[in-house]
Amino acid sequence: MTKPVDAAGPEGAPAGGNALAFDFGENWDHFSRDVLDATRLQAATDSLAALVGAERVAGAAVCDVGSGSGLFSLAAAKLGAARVLGFDVNPRAVAVARRNLAALAPETEARVSFTEGSALDAGFTGGLGRFDLVYAWGSLHHTGAMWTAIANAAALVAPGGTLVLALYNRHWTSPLWTGIKVAYNLCPRVLRPVPNVLFGGLIYAATRIVTGKSPLDKERGMDFWYDVIDWLGGYPYEYAGAAEVTERMAAMGFATERVLPPRVPTGCNEFVLRRTG
Repeated sequence: MTKPVDAAGPEGAPAGGNALAFDFGENWDHFSRDVLDATRLQAATDSLAALVGAERVAGAAVCDVGSGSGLFSLAAAKLGAARVLGFDVNPRAVAVARRNLAALAPETEARVSFTEGSALDAGFTGGLGRFDLVYAWGSLHHTGAMWTAIANAAALVAPGGTLVLALYNRHWTSPLWTGIKVAYNLCPRVLRPVPNVLFGGLIYAATRIVTGKSPLDKERGMDFWYDVIDWLGGYPYEYAGAAEVTERMAAMGFATERVLPPRVPTGCNEFVLRRTG
């Protein structure tokens, strides 16, 4: 495939009107148009089943927080969720998710909906009701107020329900990456192919050395080059260590059932948490 050359721009509506904020909606749009297909949807469905258990999704009410392309909302529907609501702060992402629903899973349209809204808006999230499964994979660390967003997402979980979080791991290089992301979003659009290719090559080599596997063999239905752009541009950017997350989630009334460490040190820790209170 041809490497994408850009993923940020004036369209979309970066979170909070922040001029430095990355336009995730455009990246999801290009990803969806260029590579998303039934095979990737099946990979996403399989990964969701492996992470939380297909039996937890079947018949459940599911909320996909920061739904992006809508891929995992569709995966939940494919696993038999009774109702799926995906929301995203980026209006272009919402439009893309609706388009993907119609194209890839039209048979689930009666059970799946997408709407625009922010995880930082307690008034919005407080009006959504409660869900058996709340899925916030790789979204809340991009809100600019991660712990507020996590608290609002956690409040969506029904008693005994499941919360899935994926959050960037704290590493000594994390502050350096913050600077790189700011610089990327300040970079003129016409010049962005340079860091895309340069850092893409570095990330490819580093990932291959650390994991011993080809980074092109992506899991969860994702794509290496679009993930590179997401990583370079993904600002706001926050992170937390696994112990910090489990401790703070316990204080919110959640027991940690699983923690999956990242493949590379600055990647995402994945948490499967059960509401106990």
